[in-house]
Amino acid sequence: MKLDKTVRYETLYITLWVIVCSALLESVFLIIGKWDHTVLTGNVLGAAAAAANFLLMGVTVQKAVLMDKKRAASYLKISQSLRMLLIFAVAGVGVLLPYFNTVAVLVPLFFPRIAILFRPLFGKKKDRDESV
Repeated sequence: MKLDKTVRYETLYITLWVIVCSALLESVFLIIGKWDHTVLTGNVLGAAAAAANFLLMGVTVQKAVLMDKKRAASYLKISQSLRMLLIFAVAGVGVLLPYFNTVAVLVPLFFPRIAILFRPLFGKKKDRDESV
């Protein structure tokens, strides 16, 4: 299945926000003097999981719109459960293994929510003009 243009665009938007927020997270650790290599590895793990989760959600929705309503609802529920298991597994690995800073793994999992919060400010000019 070919990735839809909208899914690709929105995933890129989320990924860019995750990268910017990750750089800010790294900066905070540097400023407070707590930075070490585990912060970087944890940040990479959490950020990759967050971006991958959003991409998988987009692919799931793209597939679900082609299904009948009942099958789509079931498909979306199963996908959400599996994606949450993936996030919990990543968080578990990040917390349990000494190669990752716990905070640097967990905080990036919330970066897509920050991106979504700011999404209305960065919509297409055409979208803003139509809403007036």
